[in-house]
Amino acid sequence: MVKKLVLAVLPILFSYFVVAQNPHLSGTVNVDLQTGQITCDFNLTNIPDLGKEYQILLNKGFNIKHLKNAKGEMIAYDGFYNGKMRGEGLTYLPKNEDKVIENPKQLEINYTGAFPIYANEYNFTDFKGLIAFNGKTLRAAEQSKWYPIIYDVKKDQLLEQVTYEITIKCSNAAQIFVNGDQPKPGPEAKFKSDVAIAPLLFIGNYKVQQTSNALFLNTDMNKAQLAVFEMEIAEMKAYYQKKLGIPYHTKNVIIEHTAVEKFNKGRIWGFATYPTIAIAGGNLAETVDEVNKKFKDSTDYPFYAHEVAHYYFGNVLQPNSTLFWFFLESTAEYLSVKATEAKFGKIYSNAYFKNACLNLKNFKVVPLNKITEINQIGGTYRYNYGPLILRGLEQMIGEKRTFEFLKACLKAKSKTTDYAFFKDQALLSGITEAEWIAFEKQFIESENVTDLIKY
Repeated sequence: MVKKLVLAVLPILFSYFVVAQNPHLSGTVNVDLQTGQITCDFNLTNIPDLGKEYQILLNKGFNIKHLKNAKGEMIAYDGFYNGKMRGEGLTYLPKNEDKVIENPKQLEINYTGAFPIYANEYNFTDFKGLIAFNGKTLRAAEQSKWYPIIYDVKKDQLLEQVTYEITIKCSNAAQIFVNGDQPKPGPEAKFKSDVAIAPLLFIGNYKVQQTSNALFLNTDMNKAQLAVFEMEIAEMKAYYQKKLGIPYHTKNVIIEHTAVEKFNKGRIWGFATYPTIAIAGGNLAETVDEVNKKFKDSTDYPFYAHEVAHYYFGNVLQPNSTLFWFFLESTAEYLSVKATEAKFGKIYSNAYFKNACLNLKNFKVVPLNKITEINQIGGTYRYNYGPLILRGLEQMIGEKRTFEFLKACLKAKSKTTDYAFFKDQALLSGITEAEWIAFEKQFIESENVTDLIKY
């Protein structure tokens, strides 16, 4: 999520998560902060029985040394030549005599890659899917596919969350952190999680600060600033918990990292890999007003509220399929508007929707019921236009019933989040067929809803 201009330590309450068989990752990772080289020697076990309907995804910057089966025998694979991409990863398929190996319950994979060092230099962009070295730290989230990720073809779902037991080695790192375990001093440390989670990496030379409900990595806040920051986040959690009816007792990990894209002053970018929230582009200590006990800039509140909302849409519900971006980002942005409205009043939400409508006046979209491919919902669509669709639903049925719809989505288990899912959960939440038809005609099938939104 990028802020501005508008705009966790650890185990979570997992009883609300989709119950599924999660792969287990074990092995060793070697990282060099000065050269950008990463070498991994992994065993992937407990792989779900997907028959031949699976792929293995790995960041395009890695070169596979070998792939072996459970017996330690080298096996062939497709993808090394003219490989197909899925997001940030190349797709690989284990083969036996030109036939896909069915249900490989265990795979050994060894690979190496080197990535640019952005020390006083910049890329044209930075995003969650980038493996980012800056000479002092390495940041690698699950979206970057720094570890092998199984893709379930039938369900159109990435099995990013894994249990793990891995050793990280980095001779030039003072601290090493893997999402799901505590940060530990380098140059070598073992990490383990018996709860399935997406193992984000944050390695380098930084300070660790701790409060009663959070860890702060690479920040430089005093006790008063830490307390204010934690208080603001706790307020957002309490609002979501009350409105969505699902506990949010997670202790977060807040990372301040350096973007490898040049940011103008006042611009902040962040993402969530729960329980971690990673923020780039600013000094967190400078964002806190100790005297008045709040964020100095009011636009910081909705920015953080968006990332906090990903606990629900991104973790409790793990979107997939054609409406992936709508159910991941548009929902989180809509929730951030509602949380900020609860704090600052309707003057905020009215201004938000007015500005969005003015800025998107000429924006043309593919209606949600016509989406056939995930990336038809681009950045502007998912962050700015999608929330207007949810605002339209709120206009028709009211805020309370809109939250009932969102609750229904969160309670759905192992569903494909396509347009049929949208409609099914709406009807399950109590929206009538007649109301759905009216909503669909007005707000879904329109090429632009800005003239319909009230503020």
